[in-house]
Amino acid sequence: ITNEKVEGVIKEERRMEDFRKALADCDLVDMGFSRPWFTWERGNLAETNIMEKLDRGVANVEWMNLFSKFSISHLPHYFSDHCLLIQTDQGERWI
Repeated sequence: ITNEKVEGVIKEERRMEDFRKALADCDLVDMGFSRPWFTWERGNLAETNIMEKLDRGVANVEWMNLFSKFSISHLPHYFSDHCLLIQTDQGERWI
């Protein structure tokens, strides 16, 4: 979980380590995604814009093996500061 933020206050490393530990304790891994990279954005001007990857899809290895065709996409955000995550399986979409 690196390079997931542009500008703004830096996250507390201890909290990020707690999150990584929780994922590991539950045997969850990040499912990956397709563009755009950041899922949250605030600020309209280049000098005040903050972008961050806050949202992600996670699953355990057994689930990923069972549903190997699933992928996660981030939709562009037009009306919110968050991108929706779309989970797709061979053409079917799950929001």
